[in-house]
Amino acid sequence: MKRELLSKAFGDIDERFILEAYRGDPGAAASPPERIVHMKKKRLFTLALAAVLVLALGITAYAVWSIHDKRRQELKADLKIEENHVSSYVEYAVEDEDSESGVTLLSTVNDGESQRVFVNVSPVERADLDRFPSPVSFAWKLDGMTVDGEDYWMTAYPKLKSDISVSGREAIHEAVLRDAYDESTKTLTLECFISNNAIAQAQAYEHSDRVHLTVTLWDHQAQADAHVGTTVEWLSKQKSFGSVWFTPTEQEQRFFDFGHRVYHDEEVDRDIELVGLELTPFSAVWQVSYPEAAAFHTPKADWEAYRPYSILEDIVCIEGQLIFSDGSVFSTGGALTTPYENGIVNLRCGWGSAIDINDVQRIVLGDTVLWEAK
Repeated sequence: MKRELLSKAFGDIDERFILEAYRGDPGAAASPPERIVHMKKKRLFTLALAAVLVLALGITAYAVWSIHDKRRQELKADLKIEENHVSSYVEYAVEDEDSESGVTLLSTVNDGESQRVFVNVSPVERADLDRFPSPVSFAWKLDGMTVDGEDYWMTAYPKLKSDISVSGREAIHEAVLRDAYDESTKTLTLECFISNNAIAQAQAYEHSDRVHLTVTLWDHQAQADAHVGTTVEWLSKQKSFGSVWFTPTEQEQRFFDFGHRVYHDEEVDRDIELVGLELTPFSAVWQVSYPEAAAFHTPKADWEAYRPYSILEDIVCIEGQLIFSDGSVFSTGGALTTPYENGIVNLRCGWGSAIDINDVQRIVLGDTVLWEAK
């Protein structure tokens, strides 16, 4: 709470409440300095009341500040920021204005394709959280990010530990309560994946490097019960936690040139050309090429003809290995998306916690060394 609000709270204590709370001692009525005793007791009571108020406000403020600080430390450890020397990760201090909003900006990092923004939102009632992920969910939007003239909303996810995988309503609910929710302060930690394209659109709208992020709780059952039709009517019935301004960060990237090396897989009996690898602490883009790529990466692709190359793409992403100076090995995992641009298939992969992209010593695929530090 701001100092001026504390001063106002003390100044607004009505003396009537103090007098009503004060009970004089009848036995002391004959004592000569009655007024002095009365005034001393009144003054002591006022100071005691103020002290209780300060203590209560202090405990609440400390609890709120503490959960923000605790989440920051947990995020940094979970994402392995310090041990992998991630320079593009930015943390935010709790500002005075944060206390006036239910959204507190914790940290952010660019994973190459999206800005990962971590926020605390409150108050989130346990009763609402017990209905997550359906019919209650959480959503974010940026000012200026629209589709057909209407605000475009995307899902915000409770931040779970990066090394776990959960499925099923009960398992998800337990993980959210364990990893992302603090019941004492009714605070939930969310992660917003904001595409770089969306950020560029919002920055153009704001004419600024900063963008305005709003976070909301969506109650889909309330929408059904109210029989509201339009997006505007629906949003008017949702609970907004508030909004924050933040400046997107630059991505931290390293490129490995494979010199258009050709890899042949005997089982598939196909060749694939390996162009290079774009690597960030949280993502990879394997760049590959083959003659039929343009035809296969369209909505009307011939799946049977494409299937051998799809298998080859998976082999590259999953069996390709990054080897670090301590001998540890990392696989980027399967591709999440495979956009085709300028003759290149971009196999985009992502993961939860960071790797040290400056410590990569070798990149191999099977027995083939694609790149090696000189």
